[in-house]
Amino acid sequence: MDKENIYIDSNEDIQSVIQKIQSAETENLDLMVPTGARILQNIVDAHLIKEAGDESGKVLTMVTSDLMGRIFAERAGLAVSGRAGAEVVTTKTLSGTGRISDIIPRKKTAPADFLSINNSPSLKPLLAKAKTSISKSAQSGKTAEKKSGNFFAAKSKGETGANFLKSYREERFKTNVFKDLSQINKKKSFRSFRFKPSYLIGGVAVAALVIGFVVFGQTLPRADVTIYPSREIKVTAVDVLISSENSVSDFSKGIISGELLTLEKSETGEFSATGIKDVSEKAKGKITVYNTYSSQPQNLIVSRFQTEDGKIFWTTKSLTVPGAVIKDGQTTPGQIGADVVAAEPGETYNIGPAKFTMPALKGTPKGEKIYAVSEVAMAGGKTGRSSVVSADDITKASGELKDKLKPQFNDFKTNLPNDFQFWPEAYNEELADSSTSPELGVSAEKFKASIKMVARAVVFKTKNLDDYINQELFLTLNEDKMLLTLSKEISFLKPPVVDYQKGTVLASLSVKYDVIDKLDTESFTKEILNKQEKEIKRIFSVYKNIDRVEVKLSPFWVRTLPSNPERVKIKIVGL
Repeated sequence: MDKENIYIDSNEDIQSVIQKIQSAETENLDLMVPTGARILQNIVDAHLIKEAGDESGKVLTMVTSDLMGRIFAERAGLAVSGRAGAEVVTTKTLSGTGRISDIIPRKKTAPADFLSINNSPSLKPLLAKAKTSISKSAQSGKTAEKKSGNFFAAKSKGETGANFLKSYREERFKTNVFKDLSQINKKKSFRSFRFKPSYLIGGVAVAALVIGFVVFGQTLPRADVTIYPSREIKVTAVDVLISSENSVSDFSKGIISGELLTLEKSETGEFSATGIKDVSEKAKGKITVYNTYSSQPQNLIVSRFQTEDGKIFWTTKSLTVPGAVIKDGQTTPGQIGADVVAAEPGETYNIGPAKFTMPALKGTPKGEKIYAVSEVAMAGGKTGRSSVVSADDITKASGELKDKLKPQFNDFKTNLPNDFQFWPEAYNEELADSSTSPELGVSAEKFKASIKMVARAVVFKTKNLDDYINQELFLTLNEDKMLLTLSKEISFLKPPVVDYQKGTVLASLSVKYDVIDKLDTESFTKEILNKQEKEIKRIFSVYKNIDRVEVKLSPFWVRTLPSNPERVKIKIVGL
């Protein structure tokens, strides 16, 4: 039967060997493998070779003088031979086991731990089996030597040694073997561990190596290429309506949804009156007028009321005193409050609580039945030079109160909802109300001032306006042009019309922007891979639509762009 020799190199990998087996035309193959070959170093490759032969219908023979390689081949079920054309002997034809020394060189003296193992109950059967195998192997070896020469003697040693190694491994993996090994006299078998400085140095070196690999992995060569394209400046007018009445933008109608934001704040403070003038002021106050005369209401025109010491105060307006209520013989007078002012200026009318009568009714039945009482002192009567509340005092007080409110309105302008903005022309602060007590021109050392401020802003989402303007600009571009969206500059063609009641802003915008020729960044990337910076700039110099190119390589020692396009980033300025 024809055989084909397949020669395997020492460093040839398993994949190459399998391809040779599968592509061979002859059914019977001798694999000629040199000692120490790569595929002889583990049993996994032997199994893969066996499977490859079975799947392709090949009969394989491993021809090698490598002892461990032959053992692995036998375990995988391959036929083995020591030379080409020699008799093939497989594991099934073996009649005995060899000595452990056939595989592991024997030592001149047995170490202490071997003596301990020799005394282990679990390993005694294995050692006894080894002794028996050795004696049998010696006899069978002599017989085989006579029949087949030195080669078969060597073969008997290797193959029977492989069987003994298998038995030894199976025996040592029994669960009680490890337990028995733990009983070995450690003092005789093992040295105690002692720390040496070299261990620390070695550990630091390993750690540094690991960290170095990590850092290198994170700093793989990369390139950032920045392209500055040639620009063409254009200007386009765009009309837009920002409306809080529309919850959804309608670009087809030029409407962008917006919101009307309102902030209302009040502030009060006390201030010094600094105005000076000659004054002649009358005291003022309040009285309560009583009617015990009749159950009918009493109408009084502007009337005089007099204190017991003769000081006259006038009511500031006509009034009607309700009639008295008479029930079960008890009379409850009708009453009404009234503002009064002294008949003459001066401090002497700043009187305390008092009872008043009406001089006009003196001597009549009503004279004692209609009267008035004050519960609070009169005040404000003054003559001569005095401090008064001036217009400057009120203006200054209002300014200080506005300054107190300013931080709150600044927060209102800056802390807008996410992605919202407003134009300064669509923001308004106004003084909604103000008051002072006492009023302007009144004599006083101190006065109180109050203000109420209202701020309004029509806001919109920045993205909505940007998208709308981009849409309008794209309609004006040729197919071979690109819009540099970051180049837009927006201004008003005329002041916008703001309606804070409706929350709308109607604006005519002037949009200044740059356009460039379309650039194929994917082609650029392929063209500059593995190129140096000078070469890249030379490549881009032929493009008239590119002004300049900047190349940044990292780490710092890199001089050439990576070959992997994913490590190259191209940025076009303005996009």
